Amino acid sequence: MRIIDPLKLPPVPWKNGGGVTREIAGDPPTWRLSLADVASEGPFSVFSGLERVLTVIEGVGMELHFDQRICYARLGQPLGFPGDAPVTGSLPDGPVRDLNLIFDPNRVSGSVKVYSGAQSLPTDQAEVAIYVLAGAATMQGEPLAAGQMILERAAALDLAQGSEVIRISVSDRA
Repeated sequence: MRIIDPLKLPPVPWKNGGGVTREIAGDPPTWRLSLADVASEGPFSVFSGLERVLTVIEGVGMELHFDQRICYARLGQPLGFPGDAPVTGSLPDGPVRDLNLIFDPNRVSGSVKVYSGAQSLPTDQAEVAIYVLAGAATMQGEPLAAGQMILERAAALDLAQGSEVIRISVSDRA
């Protein structure tokens, strides 16, 4: 088990200057989990043949403009879409921070799920990370606060009332 503060990971500026990314975990080119600070509006990077799940973890949310539609990425609500879809992000309510799971659907399955309220969350072999979005949690008596992540979890996670966590999972295709 490793507990990390993803904001302490080294930031890498985007080519378009619209934000920075912090690499959290992965097995490129099969999958990657990163944290992005989106400071300005603009086009998303294209990831041909890959799937993407974006989850806003700070800020109100952002609008994703596709060719014929607009999708809304809201705080704590995972939004999946093809990585090669041309999309432009707009920030009607200001900057956001988000988690991005990008994966090759031909090689692995990827999912992002939100759990909330008082409960015990058992381990799962497919889990690669847990992000504490709100409230507090404990694992083997160790407290975890909002903004912390757990990698390589080997014990149940106990959520307090009012807590919200995001589980990121990746598993090999059979």
